[in-house]
Amino acid sequence: MNQFLMIAPPDTLDRLPLSVIIVIHDKFVYANPAALRLMQAKKPADLLGHSINKFLHPLDQSRVLARVRRAERDHVTNPVSEYRIYTCQRTLLVVGMMSVTYQLNGEIGLLAAFMDLTERSALENRLRESEEHFQRMMNTMQDVFYRTDAAGITRYVCPAVRQVLGYEADEIIGKAAADFYPDPQDRERLKQTILSQGFVRDFAGQMKCKDGRIIDISISSTVILDEEGKYAGVEGIWRDITERRNLERELERRATTDELTGIANRRTILDKLDHAHKRFLRLQQSLVVFILDLDFFKRINDEFGHVAGDKLLKEFIKTVQQQIREIDQLGRLGGEEFVLILDDTPQNKASQIGQRILEVVRESFYDIGATTPVQITVSIGATCALPTDSTLTSLLEHADSALYAAKAHGRNQLCWYCG
Repeated sequence: MNQFLMIAPPDTLDRLPLSVIIVIHDKFVYANPAALRLMQAKKPADLLGHSINKFLHPLDQSRVLARVRRAERDHVTNPVSEYRIYTCQRTLLVVGMMSVTYQLNGEIGLLAAFMDLTERSALENRLRESEEHFQRMMNTMQDVFYRTDAAGITRYVCPAVRQVLGYEADEIIGKAAADFYPDPQDRERLKQTILSQGFVRDFAGQMKCKDGRIIDISISSTVILDEEGKYAGVEGIWRDITERRNLERELERRATTDELTGIANRRTILDKLDHAHKRFLRLQQSLVVFILDLDFFKRINDEFGHVAGDKLLKEFIKTVQQQIREIDQLGRLGGEEFVLILDDTPQNKASQIGQRILEVVRESFYDIGATTPVQITVSIGATCALPTDSTLTSLLEHADSALYAAKAHGRNQLCWYCG
């Protein structure tokens, strides 16, 4: 006798941690302790002698019985399959079961081993439901959900991107997110902001559409970290806010711009002058201020009407703008009175600009809808900011005093304040 040949002890099945049952004529004739625990049997009699049909879920009953019949008939091994069963306490479980043909006391039956897969099955169902919910949400949302990796490559973008940028999702996935920004540095600034604080909320940006249009977007995103806590990418949502931004720009324009002439309104030009004055006090760079006033403008309104007067003001501003530099700032104080800020400009250079304005305005003919074009002149009061001009009010008073002198000396001229 081979000394290495061992005979399994009779309680081998009882020792297995896996649930094992024997079924003869569709009834349980054996269940090891693991099976009794799984089936929530308080005693063996709760299970043994009972038909397996009592414990099978109705929708799985035919599949189980077909396997039993196959094993009885063909002496085969049935591969692992999942079934729903009820325990003795009527708890619904999902089990994975495999079985083989088994002969006991001359009768053909089935030896089956199974394990509880309820938690795994529930997890899979939750994952599947979660994925289905995620896809439904991605397919119906109007905002664009996206995810990029550490290299800035787009790894996911939801279908809504087609409605916003005109691209299909697969035209974007796999490409650098920066490719869709008008200025790639905008993407880098977004990344650095997210890295510094972990997230952004309503971060303003712009993106390029497939047709070349540039749209305004608002981005809310958070950083993605890997298992080691290292930067792994970004995910979040961005939305098209072009209409909102256009409205905001229009409201800002109306709040800062003179409606008639299109230049800075009184509040805006005085704010700009205040900043220029503070910069002068801090840096002691030259600052010149002009106040321009149209001569005898009231006569235009009285003779031709206010519509003609408004048209003349607009044409006058166009003339002045053609004579000043891009760095110069022009605004309307009110009526026919305007302020021109010449920052970091010496007096002699400012005088040249002023004389050029006087000359061009004087020689221009303005079509205001009258029978013949009209001519006008302008008076200019000028002042150079001094260290003693500690307030904006004193600066304006000096320019206004110079304007009064220009009017008093016959108009159509530039006068400097001589304190």
